[in-house]
Amino acid sequence: MRLSKWFASLLLCVPFIATSAFADYPTRGMKMSTVKAQYGEPQSVRQSAGKVKKQWPRITVWNYGSFSVYFERKTVLHTVVRK
Repeated sequence: MRLSKWFASLLLCVPFIATSAFADYPTRGMKMSTVKAQYGEPQSVRQSAGKVKKQWPRITVWNYGSFSVYFERKTVLHTVVRK
């Protein structure tokens, strides 16, 4: 019984911690134009090489000082935070 109460309280805390910890970074689904308007120009830009097909779209990475933003076409896939 103790474990289930502990687990339930943990599940209630995780969404709050996750949303507050990543509130200052681009989120999945944002557009390139929104990211550029909100965070400015990236320090560097990388693009995947090779053929671009519908199944394998080009991936673009924008590097900012403390985080990198990965785009598929013009939409944010992931934001990776570096310490």
